[in-house]
Amino acid sequence: MKLEVMCKRQEIIDSARSLFTEYGYKKVTMDEIANNANVTKKTIYHYFKDKNELFEYFITEELEKIKDKFEKQLAKKSTFSKRISLGVKEILDFKKNSPLIASLTKEQKLNGTTYSKFLSHYDDEIINYLDLKIEDEIKKGTIKKCNTKLTAFIIYKVFSSIIFEYKDKLEEKEIIKEISSILQNGLVQGG
Repeated sequence: MKLEVMCKRQEIIDSARSLFTEYGYKKVTMDEIANNANVTKKTIYHYFKDKNELFEYFITEELEKIKDKFEKQLAKKSTFSKRISLGVKEILDFKKNSPLIASLTKEQKLNGTTYSKFLSHYDDEIINYLDLKIEDEIKKGTIKKCNTKLTAFIIYKVFSSIIFEYKDKLEEKEIIKEISSILQNGLVQGG
């Protein structure tokens, strides 16, 4: 019985993921998810309170994958500035290639700010995660004290702007080198 319950839940998740990715959040109804998963709406509501909670599941799932990728970069032997630069680049590459985020971004452009709460939540969770990693490095003594939340926000938004908005073509190595250098050495020479 327990296996059947897990299978039903997974069928719902697979169905919703497929539909959200293909059609976006707004256009997909719980009826369509139920039909696609061959379950009743009541069955969906047994596992998920509403469509928002179901969609939040996917955001959380993606954030866990992102954290795994970031942790692999942090485990490398290098300066923190280079490791965090590589980690944030990895995060943004994942975000850039996520069919779910692409669908949500497209939907947001078409429908305005309705879906920005999901994208904001996604970005906020990444920034909170970076904040914790910066705090850890301060405790280890590898970087100086700073406003960790603001620093995490700046690092993430700078990378995000370069990846998604910067018009000139840049090689990945050049991006990592420049941002790592700024983080490690700052911009001002002398004093």
